[in-house]
Amino acid sequence: DGNVEYTIEEIAKLAGQFGAARIVIEGHTDGSMKGSADESLVKELSTRRANAVKEALVNKFKMAPNQFTATGYGWGKPADPKDPDNHAKNRRVEVKVVPAEAQ
Repeated sequence: DGNVEYTIEEIAKLAGQFGAARIVIEGHTDGSMKGSADESLVKELSTRRANAVKEALVNKFKMAPNQFTATGYGWGKPADPKDPDNHAKNRRVEVKVVPAEAQ
């Protein structure tokens, strides 16, 4: 995706505005391999996606690693539950910046 660098930079800027913000990164996969792939491997793939975003933020913007929570959900949380077969939409990473005062 050509927007990855821009998106990572925007996340870093947003997190910087909140100082001690907690950054929650959630990796997801599509369900195209449901029934033929081991679910634990799919969750591992989604966890690696989330960790790749975390590592980009830590390495490029020198953010504190303990500021992050990275989790993989596999195909368990489709982007649109009414359209779980939309594979392009379900292969994603979601990032939430939670200000310290909201924790």
